[in-house]
Amino acid sequence: MAQLHRQLSQESQSLYQQQLKQALASLQAKLPDYLAQIENPASELGAIKIAKLQARIVSVEQSLRNVVDYLNSASLPNHIEQLEAAIAQITADLDKLQYQIPIAADPERPTHWHPEAGGEPSLFPVASESVSPVRKDGEAGDVCRDAPWRVWEENITPWRVWEENIKAYPSDFVPEPILPNWNFRLTRKGHQDWVSALAMSSDGQILASCSLDKTVKLWHLETGDLIHTFSDHQQGVLCLSLSPNGKWLASGGFDQTIKVWHLETGELCHTLTGHNGSVRSLVIMPDNQTLISGSFDQTIKLWQLEQGEFLQDLVQDAGRLSAIALSPDGETLVSGGGDGIIDLWHFQPFDLEFSLTDNLSSINSLALSPDGRRLAAACTDGTLKVWQLDIAQRVESWQCPSAPAMSIIFSDNGQSAIAAHADGTIKIWWLGIDEPLLVLDNNDAGSVVSVALSPDGQWLAGGNRDGTVKLWQQL
Repeated sequence: MAQLHRQLSQESQSLYQQQLKQALASLQAKLPDYLAQIENPASELGAIKIAKLQARIVSVEQSLRNVVDYLNSASLPNHIEQLEAAIAQITADLDKLQYQIPIAADPERPTHWHPEAGGEPSLFPVASESVSPVRKDGEAGDVCRDAPWRVWEENITPWRVWEENIKAYPSDFVPEPILPNWNFRLTRKGHQDWVSALAMSSDGQILASCSLDKTVKLWHLETGDLIHTFSDHQQGVLCLSLSPNGKWLASGGFDQTIKVWHLETGELCHTLTGHNGSVRSLVIMPDNQTLISGSFDQTIKLWQLEQGEFLQDLVQDAGRLSAIALSPDGETLVSGGGDGIIDLWHFQPFDLEFSLTDNLSSINSLALSPDGRRLAAACTDGTLKVWQLDIAQRVESWQCPSAPAMSIIFSDNGQSAIAAHADGTIKIWWLGIDEPLLVLDNNDAGSVVSVALSPDGQWLAGGNRDGTVKLWQQL
């Protein structure tokens, strides 16, 4: 890959796509050999070889990222999204390989990741035009068209309580933990691919979900009724945002566009174009008129919703963005992505306040607490980190190395964080405690990709790799 990078810098633009395709094909051809070495019980692959293989995986991923950086610097936007899709496939393969490597230091250490479920979601979801096949009634994983939800009647315990490794913060920092009591309610079925993002309306009545199946769906939160399906995107949808007044819904994805919908009528009002990479994150400001978008093309853009007009580029070199988040007062914006750097921006005037370079891996999700004082990040290496923004200091780091952390939000009181993990669980973490306070799992093997919480904190939703949305209610 290093040789390919050098060749790309020397040869003409017409050869880029062909060379890259050959190199990636060669890399994919080698993956089965790696897997065979690991899966062979008679293999003499020891701790040293395992470490070398892990280092090789990191090296290959870094080489792919270097190619993307070069293409960006060479102003070749037409090739970036094609390369992005190729990296997505390779990253998924590498992630699957990595989770089959035994842990040399402690071979009996349990893991919650299920390799048989396939490659878990990565920072770069695969931009595939195909969707999962619809199964016949009665088969596992069938898509219920007549009844878009189903109630779990089994007598199961959907959470586990952790009572070990308690670490109390000073009393003036966070209060004593309150054990939430979440009751599993139902599973909504309708999407045919990963549920990449979720959002709840400010009145707590509507749940919006978007998927790599190219659709956005609206659900009635309590009954599970499917209200409407938006299907105007040409490729997978990665993000969405609901306006505080419940009037607008914005969605963005791999087709590099932003769709603005009128929630009450279901009308597509505007298609916003201007990004040269997939749109990874959206947020509608408290004024209900302004939309902020973050993209893989390294830009953060500002839009006017009512007229569907582009206003300005807020940032043009923000890195390959995967997440942005806005404080409730609309004064602070944070952004982060593949380079692991989190930038904090301040409005009026818009300016970079500071950057957090706390040795992060790639960032999948960002969240600001309800009071705007704390920032949380979910990372591909499985870690969750929390910063106190007024002192720009990290105050918490939770480790979950069994699988990537895909999405994170704060609770309504701001004292705990709720994270979706690729091991099929939603973990609730309390500041000051090293282990999760609760683990919501329902014994499912599929990855949890996204989470959302109702404004009153009474409903929690999780979006899954198998296209389902699961719902819990606070008792």
